[in-house]
Amino acid sequence: MSDPYISEVKYLGAATLDFVEIAVESGTDVSDLVVTIYNADGTVRSTNSLDGLSYTTVNGKDVYVVESGSPSTFSGLHKFGGVSLSDSSTLYNFISFSDNASTITATEGPASGQTSTDIGVAGSGASLETTDGGATYVTQTSPSKGTIPCLTKGVRVRTDRGDVKVEDLEPGMRVATVDGGHITLRKLLSRKVCDQEIRRDIRLAPVRIRQGVLGNNLPSRDLLVSRQHRMLVSSPIVKRMFGEENVLVAAIRLTDLPGISVDDSVMDVTYYHLLFDRHCIIFAEDAPTESLFVDRDTMSCLPSDVIAELSALFPHFRATTYAPKPARHIPDGKRQKKLMQRHAKNACLPLLSYKAPMPGSAKASPDPAETA
Repeated sequence: MSDPYISEVKYLGAATLDFVEIAVESGTDVSDLVVTIYNADGTVRSTNSLDGLSYTTVNGKDVYVVESGSPSTFSGLHKFGGVSLSDSSTLYNFISFSDNASTITATEGPASGQTSTDIGVAGSGASLETTDGGATYVTQTSPSKGTIPCLTKGVRVRTDRGDVKVEDLEPGMRVATVDGGHITLRKLLSRKVCDQEIRRDIRLAPVRIRQGVLGNNLPSRDLLVSRQHRMLVSSPIVKRMFGEENVLVAAIRLTDLPGISVDDSVMDVTYYHLLFDRHCIIFAEDAPTESLFVDRDTMSCLPSDVIAELSALFPHFRATTYAPKPARHIPDGKRQKKLMQRHAKNACLPLLSYKAPMPGSAKASPDPAETA
């Protein structure tokens, strides 16, 4: 069983928005785990027990979030401060973050006498997230708290045999792509989320995209996906902002628009991840959407047995030089938000203003240009 670790930390901006995320193997007893927040001078700012906190189980990991009001002892983080994770006998992590790459020597608390590891710097609204179990951290412009993009049970995916429910797909089947032709499905992963988990953490509830709201009568039926699952957006606004015909945008970013919302009425949901030899755009309920994009963030959210299986199928996933290329440009969180704001302003302009790409079809002309 792997050690618990600090999986994500946000420390700039209002203290009420600060958080520390902890990941442990599913079923781990956390009654002895403590998150200690340090000031820049090495003194303790707050001591926060995980015992009694709610958690989310994501692909074999129980994920706990220390944030404003949970627990009541948490009072935010200092922008030049640090965080330790420990139990009564072991110091698992002691990290710090600052603009000048300085470290902290703790003068008290569980890390007393130890020097922190500086993990870098994140701007306001961003976080620092580990991609390898706490060994290194990267900037996350849209803090995700451990979610992975996926489709839900019952969604129909286009294949060379016609539309097939996602749960009925099998490795070896040929799935249609927007770039023409078909690609072989290599692996289908799934995870069921029960009503209790959704009630405990609304971030596990799916996003419902109503029939036809994307434009061009798409999707052909209501489509349910996870919050971080990305949909293809193709419009004159995209062309103006990014110089490209289409980009990929997380479903949660689309919820500013009519007909797209988090569906908290769902009692339970099963999420499916479709893995191919490369990241690609497929069709779900006839709407263009992404397959599983396996970058280091994704790998860090998977249980160890799944990582081992994927590494056997795709040895390059674990290479230090591995740098996967997305099928389409993925703007950062702020740019995705700006794109949706412009679409909201131009309410008559659908997200798929260009006709949805079909295998072997020519690109169509756009709808009337945006007004702003």
